[in-house]
Amino acid sequence: MKYTYFLTIIVSFSVGCDSVSKEQTTKPTLKDITELVYASANVVPQNTYNCRPSRSGIIEDIFIDEGDQIKKDQPLFSISATADVNNRLNNAKVNLQEAKDNLFGGNNKLTSIEIELVRITEQNQIDSSNYQRRKALWDQSIGSKNQLEQAFLSYQSSSSILNGLKVEYEKTRSTLQNQYDIAQNLVNTEQSLLKDLVIKSKIDGKVFTVFKETGEFISPQESFAEIGSTDDFLIELNFDEVDISKIEIGDTAIVHLEAYPDSVYTSTLSYISETKDDITQTFNVESIFTNAPSKLFNGLAGEANILVAKRKNAITIPSEYLIDGNKVLTSDGQTTVKIGVKSLEYVELLNGIDTSTVLLKPDFE
Repeated sequence: MKYTYFLTIIVSFSVGCDSVSKEQTTKPTLKDITELVYASANVVPQNTYNCRPSRSGIIEDIFIDEGDQIKKDQPLFSISATADVNNRLNNAKVNLQEAKDNLFGGNNKLTSIEIELVRITEQNQIDSSNYQRRKALWDQSIGSKNQLEQAFLSYQSSSSILNGLKVEYEKTRSTLQNQYDIAQNLVNTEQSLLKDLVIKSKIDGKVFTVFKETGEFISPQESFAEIGSTDDFLIELNFDEVDISKIEIGDTAIVHLEAYPDSVYTSTLSYISETKDDITQTFNVESIFTNAPSKLFNGLAGEANILVAKRKNAITIPSEYLIDGNKVLTSDGQTTVKIGVKSLEYVELLNGIDTSTVLLKPDFE
């Protein structure tokens, strides 16, 4: 009886070990394997910007609402002008009017010089004629030398005064013109500052978000609203640094959007950031739809898978049999292997073992 009992135990134990062995062992198999890289996805407008004022102030009026379709140069909001802005503009306009009167007015300084120029010009012509007449008489030995000299001195004096008036006229005209130009520029500057108080859209598009309300303070560092195109969208993808080296511009991304759970869309990678985002600790990648839903909205979320490698008749094992990323467990202990393509369930083995090797499933507990 004791002998029989002992045999029963041995048989039972042997059967149990065979059962466990079959369930927790495997051999590499030949199969096609595809490696996909995962990334979170968000749909955003291809052209978008956050509009900001060029100066600080209190928001006086808001001319748009979220969801509005707008055109380039359409007013978005206005900032109230402070008292000093209006005062500077008023003073600039007064100075401009004064400069205008000095340059173009009926009783300006130039007019008085012009009147004097006419008088001296006429006198100079008379003096010139007298001198020429006296000189002609003197050449005929008629008249006195003193009369000739007096005529010459009169002509010389009026010519000197005439030349001086011409110089004075040009100098005065230039000064008054400069003063007028400066005053005009100052008015234009102050008026442009007032124009800066009305902020306009830089693009045709749609108002996605308005961040401010009437009566709030806003500075050039703050965004008033997010505006973007409604026709052209792209996909922003966030990649882990482990995967960023595997992708290239031009790769195809398979996109699944939560808003369209029963559909799959394709896109092509168009931009890969070279710098990791310090906040998300991921790399930003952009992708352009090659086929897209009939309706797209800013902020649609989903995920994308990018095909980065594909092998036919590759030696593969289940991923769960891999230890520390490059080892497998055999009856002789751990063996180092070289890994190729990885999928979610399988990994490709490039060397280290072959299809005849029996692998033990590691116990990670």
